[in-house]
Amino acid sequence: MALNKKLLLAFFSISLFFFSCDRNKDSEIPLDNSDPLALAPDIRWALVNDPYAAFRADTSWDAEAVAYCKQGDLFPILASATTSGERGSETWYLMERGWLPESVVSIYPNKFRAAKAAAALGAKK
Repeated sequence: MALNKKLLLAFFSISLFFFSCDRNKDSEIPLDNSDPLALAPDIRWALVNDPYAAFRADTSWDAEAVAYCKQGDLFPILASATTSGERGSETWYLMERGWLPESVVSIYPNKFRAAKAAAALGAKK
């Protein structure tokens, strides 16, 4: 009879282990791989924080405005440069349309984090 109790206890323990490890498919997080650059380790993303911002032709507030963007826009960063002038030291980021200063953007290591921050920014509007 002691053997039956041990077998029953072993069966119960193994069953409990397998049922507790059952994966809940509803809790799985799908990975969006539609944008191959979204998780690229060498590409950072800029989120525009200001209501409107002007892309500049060069790393200066006095440079010509060549394009415009608005709060919540996301851009991959192509390059960065630090300048010093009347306003002190400032970092500028190059995007496809031109340069934006660090004071109008937030920088993120991947597109998904930037998009999450953009959604939160939109919720605050």
